[in-house]
Amino acid sequence: MLRLAARPATPADYDRYARLFPELGADQAVPSRDRWERALAKDTLLFEEDGAVIAYAYAQPLRETGYVRNVVVTRAHRGRGVGGAVMRAVAAHLRARGCSRWCLNVVPDNTAAVRLYRGAGMEQAYTSTSFRFTWDVVARLPRPDRAVAVRPVDPADDAAVEAAFGLVPGQVAEARGRGKLVLLSLVDPAAPSAPPLGFASFDPQHPGAFPFRVVAPGLAVPLLEAIRPHAPPDPAFIGVVVEDDDALASAFLAAGAAVHLALLHFRGDIPALS
Repeated sequence: MLRLAARPATPADYDRYARLFPELGADQAVPSRDRWERALAKDTLLFEEDGAVIAYAYAQPLRETGYVRNVVVTRAHRGRGVGGAVMRAVAAHLRARGCSRWCLNVVPDNTAAVRLYRGAGMEQAYTSTSFRFTWDVVARLPRPDRAVAVRPVDPADDAAVEAAFGLVPGQVAEARGRGKLVLLSLVDPAAPSAPPLGFASFDPQHPGAFPFRVVAPGLAVPLLEAIRPHAPPDPAFIGVVVEDDDALASAFLAAGAAVHLALLHFRGDIPALS
């Protein structure tokens, strides 16, 4: 019988988190202890059985939407209903934080996770592609057909960015709160108060941009060129996640960018507590 106990994580739980994180299979380094203590622990639930941590969930409440970033169950404990118990606990946690909807990303071939999320009331909203490429790929992308200007995203710009690109309300402010991300937008210099033409949240430590949104594939170049001064010289590659934009994904593929990961974006109403 499953005897699972959920508890909020604390900064002192970093070693437990770091042990489980690689089971995501995300091909990225474990976030640093500083980032865990500063930004991640407060939105993470740990799940214990007989005193051992066997699962965790990292879910950010962003106003009315909870963004479920990680759900991890150790391999030895999969297939026992742990995932369902984790999602029920996450639902209760997010509802207590004022959320009525939730969303997440999952790889298509993780059929067990897809089944779990559908069972939790979510449905696929769109597909995304995570690309990795070297900077020479930028020269082979379509060129912009209009003049644009790049500017940092101020808090007063957040709502316009989120509305223009269908982002979760509060998502830009959350990114800003991490402290080390570079937030940039593209605007029409002749109409700077018009809706933005592009947006990127760039993490120099990764290095990668997510979200990365433009209204036309040709506008990816000026946004990437604005990102480059913030990128480390080594490694020479950059990662970009293209969400719900087949034209932009095709442009990256044609320019020689490599597909790192395919993703499905799921979203839905958080089930009412029974």
